[in-house]
Amino acid sequence: ALFAENCPEWHVVDFACHLLGAVSVPLYPSLPADQVLHILSDSGAAWVFCSGPSRRSSVDGLSKQLRRPLEAVGLDPVTDPVTGTGGLSLAALQEEGARHADRHPLEHFRGRVDPGDLASLIYTSGTTGEPKGVMLTHHNFTSNVLACSDLFPLGPDDQALSFLPLSHVFERTVDYLFLYRGVRIHYAPSIERMPPLLTVVRPTVLCSVPRVYERAFLRVVAMQREQSGLRRRMFEWALRTGARHAERGDRWAGPWLSSQRLLADRLVFRKVKDRFGGRLRFAISGGAPLAPAAAEFFAAVGLSLYQGYGLTETAPVLTTNRPGHDRQGSVGKAVPGVSLRIADDGEIRARSPGLMKGYWQNPEITREVVDEHGWFATGDIGHLDDDGFLFITDRKKDLLITSGGKNIAPQPIEQRLTAQWSIAQAVVVGDRYPYLTALIVARFDDLPAELAGMEREQLVADPRLLRIIRAAVDEVNEHLAEHERIRRWQLMPHEFSQENNEITPTQKVRRRVIVDRYAEVIASMYTKTQRVGTPAKLAGGRP
Repeated sequence: ALFAENCPEWHVVDFACHLLGAVSVPLYPSLPADQVLHILSDSGAAWVFCSGPSRRSSVDGLSKQLRRPLEAVGLDPVTDPVTGTGGLSLAALQEEGARHADRHPLEHFRGRVDPGDLASLIYTSGTTGEPKGVMLTHHNFTSNVLACSDLFPLGPDDQALSFLPLSHVFERTVDYLFLYRGVRIHYAPSIERMPPLLTVVRPTVLCSVPRVYERAFLRVVAMQREQSGLRRRMFEWALRTGARHAERGDRWAGPWLSSQRLLADRLVFRKVKDRFGGRLRFAISGGAPLAPAAAEFFAAVGLSLYQGYGLTETAPVLTTNRPGHDRQGSVGKAVPGVSLRIADDGEIRARSPGLMKGYWQNPEITREVVDEHGWFATGDIGHLDDDGFLFITDRKKDLLITSGGKNIAPQPIEQRLTAQWSIAQAVVVGDRYPYLTALIVARFDDLPAELAGMEREQLVADPRLLRIIRAAVDEVNEHLAEHERIRRWQLMPHEFSQENNEITPTQKVRRRVIVDRYAEVIASMYTKTQRVGTPAKLAGGRP
């Protein structure tokens, strides 16, 4: 298992596993102990390579709860401050290996694995929230890299910044592609550390989840609102000019529009491009849907931003827009080797050489999503246009995908919330938003005596009840991964009911109905970092 942030050593261990025929199991660096324990136990990992003393200590503690020995290896040397001794480190293993290099050169390992051998287990949340191990083979990864390698111009002169977690299949496969094409990779330990590094690394290619692009868009728009009237009007003129030029393209723009576009670039757009380092040739967005307003903004600015689509189960790329084949609003055409079709209910089905071997120790669930002909049910709803561009319109499976690309099952979180004595109902929200929020209904009949007899409209604003609910949410958050935690919440004055079509007869939440009905309340919880395209006029609501 690999339990570390992005660093060159991550790939050293990963490729060593590939060469040996060992199976690597990536773990998100921010995972809480109970989820790490579940994955280590379920996967049967015997070694854990981890970074930093805190993760090393966590792994040492978890190893006592497993039924088999677990060897922990530090990616950086770890020294006990009391005894002055350290545990096993990657450097020590490399020194040991160097002593055997003459008798066992790397060439001797060629051919040790077959294309169909298991290469990695990547755990992803299902609709029930229980992480499932996706079995990806060597052929799954290499076929995906080779399919994408000719679609984008990449070479040794390119510079890339690796900041999405390598435990996410998107960043991992992208890095494989970069290494294959000789692109230089600079590592950032987290997405939060990335923005200032853009102007230092000055990447020529950027791959990210939508959140990065949407934040940049919102930041630029917010800055322009604070400008003087003249500068603000100039910015709006530049955007209109850029949008018209992007719609027509270089070939049909004409000399007058082209000259205006050039002026807009010198006066306005060049500053936007400088925020990304000033050398960006193109960028790729994947892992979640990109907000249309952000896509239109980058097209107007003249930054080539290509949307793609895929899943962990397909290693991951199924479709992508690319130079010469880009259609706004779509996630592109199928990459070489991938076949797509739309089922009768609108679900996207795919056949791909990147399709997983199955779910680890779970053949029943595997059969639910892969039919006898090898067609994988993606759980997404969409359509193909006459030119083969795929448009995703909805999601069949009840998962939330944040703008950071994290797949989160809301039901287990809601179950944890309603297990608190003070919470009767909870609906978790966060699809295409940067973090999770919740609509919460208190257990009004079980409140302390000092709150009894008050009208509910008064209760939901009473500081005493707010403190009680806050304590309950904090208690739940302590047992969740960072990306699963509820950042803001809103108390509702009434229950969600079957009569209002908000819950089913079996008490299951009708999420889409609730999200649509309380759109303004939800938007109020994202006032400072609202979803791109959310109306500016928001309803009130307590964050």
